[in-house]
Amino acid sequence: MKTYNLTSFKYLVFSLSLMFSVLACSKDDATDNETGNIETLTTANEILLLVNEHRKSIGKNTLAKNALATSLAKQHTEYMIVQNDISHDNFDERSDALMKEENAKKTGENVANGQKNAASVMAAWLNSTGHKKNIEGDFTHIGIAVIKNNKGVAYYTQLFLKK
Repeated sequence: MKTYNLTSFKYLVFSLSLMFSVLACSKDDATDNETGNIETLTTANEILLLVNEHRKSIGKNTLAKNALATSLAKQHTEYMIVQNDISHDNFDERSDALMKEENAKKTGENVANGQKNAASVMAAWLNSTGHKKNIEGDFTHIGIAVIKNNKGVAYYTQLFLKK
C-alpha cells in the first residue's frame, strides 16, 4: 500500500485547486464546447440524434460524426459570436478543407442562433427550405457545434459532407 504524508496531501490539494481555477476561467466572447461545457455538448449530441431520427423517418441514411467537420463548425461558431451575427462567411474555405482532408464529394452548412434547445433549432431548420434540404441531403457525415456567447445566447453550426 502506498502512503502519503500530510505535506504531499497539501500539495495535491493546492495543485487540484489551481487546476480547477484555471479550468473555470472562460473566454470573454465564447464558451469552449470541447473543454467541459456539458450543456452545449449535450445539445450538439441531441441535434445529431434529431437529425438522424428525421433522416430515418424519411428513409435516408443516418449521418456519422466527423472530427474535422466538428472542428470547423466550432471555429465558425466562435467566429459568428465575435461578429455578433450568423453567417456563412468563409464557407468556401471550410468546404475546401473537407474536400481536401476528408475527400468530401459535396458539402453543406446550416447556421442559427437564439434558439433555446436542440428541438427548437431543429424545428427552425426544418421549417426553412434550404436548411431542410441540407438535413435531408445526400450526405454521409456531419459536424455540429453549439456555443453560447457571454450573454447566454446559443449559436449553432452544422457542417455536412458526403464521402
